[in-house]
Amino acid sequence: MSGIIEIAVPKEEIEARRDRYEKTINFETPDRVPVIPSIATRYLLPQIGVDFKDYFGDPEVMLRSQILAQKWHLENVRTDAHSVTGAWVGGWTDFQNAYEAGSLGCETHFPDYDIPWIGPSWVKTDEDLQKLEAIDFVHSGLNQRQIDYRKAMMDVAEKYPVRFQGGDVFYPGENPALTNATGGPFNLAGDLIGQTDVFLMVYERPGFLKEVLRIVTDKIIDWLEFCHAEMQLTERNLSWSDDPAVYLSADMFREFSLPYNQKIRSRFDGYGLLHMCGKSDHLLEIFRDDLKIDILYGFGFPVDLDRIGEALGGRVAVVGNVNPMLLHSGTPEQIRQATRHVIDKLAHYKGLVVQEGNNVPPGTPLENINAMMEAAELYGSYE
Repeated sequence: MSGIIEIAVPKEEIEARRDRYEKTINFETPDRVPVIPSIATRYLLPQIGVDFKDYFGDPEVMLRSQILAQKWHLENVRTDAHSVTGAWVGGWTDFQNAYEAGSLGCETHFPDYDIPWIGPSWVKTDEDLQKLEAIDFVHSGLNQRQIDYRKAMMDVAEKYPVRFQGGDVFYPGENPALTNATGGPFNLAGDLIGQTDVFLMVYERPGFLKEVLRIVTDKIIDWLEFCHAEMQLTERNLSWSDDPAVYLSADMFREFSLPYNQKIRSRFDGYGLLHMCGKSDHLLEIFRDDLKIDILYGFGFPVDLDRIGEALGGRVAVVGNVNPMLLHSGTPEQIRQATRHVIDKLAHYKGLVVQEGNNVPPGTPLENINAMMEAAELYGSYE
């Protein structure tokens, strides 16, 4: 590719978005509620005509596609997204949610027309536990591929200069991000044991399950420490989730998820951003008090807005929670009203960023996505 990749958004607009977002998460008063739809790889690749197989199979294609996808994103979606570098928005080693299990002995499948997915689970016996503990998580499977892809992206970084209108040239491939996050220990245990079997083990083999959780927690920490060193990160921030654990009762969550998440959180005790799918009403105080999160990111549409306001309002920034299915299949007016409902319930606490439940479905009409911003401009002003 020759020439500078020009993004037709003024630098001043990017900085205004950044200011709006940062004021919000710090419980200051922006001009209005920000809106950041979660638009990821599955949605973006078709917009720029890149095949999934090519994207995941070649690090230069991955880097170039990310830049072009974010150019499309920032020029076409009405959003307060404000960056083209870093995980989710630019140069990063993207293997979606497969990278952890895909580095601990699970087969990874790369379909021609979709993101990667994990094959059968394999940890069933005490002998399997020994094999699991012996795996070098950092230098195995998809994590080793992340390391290799990162170097390859850096080698071609100068081929892909980027510039906002009125801004300086920069190179998203100069320091591409490894996936410096985790899907969570209970989630990873589910990939290794089986997502049904992990819940059966809560009752039938709790000791075995806890041993798996101990092992994967230590390996997650090893990977995150590696990322911090490799990327030369100075702040001990943590982005993570543990989605399947939302189906545990509060007591079971405290036994089978919390201790392991706390161990990770204690090692990375800076800014904490937690994503949790599903109906997490019964866990909100645990997130707030025991995990000491700063942002609940992409909380889903099943979460009761009065409940989240009561538990987190004014103390934890929240990002959500328009129904993704409504976003995909509803009318713009329905989406404007759904967005207004979230704003009416939570904006007065400050700390609200409007989003769908953290995944804009492929095929969602652009006018529906942009309807969230229209609602924020109509109903989300603080002035």
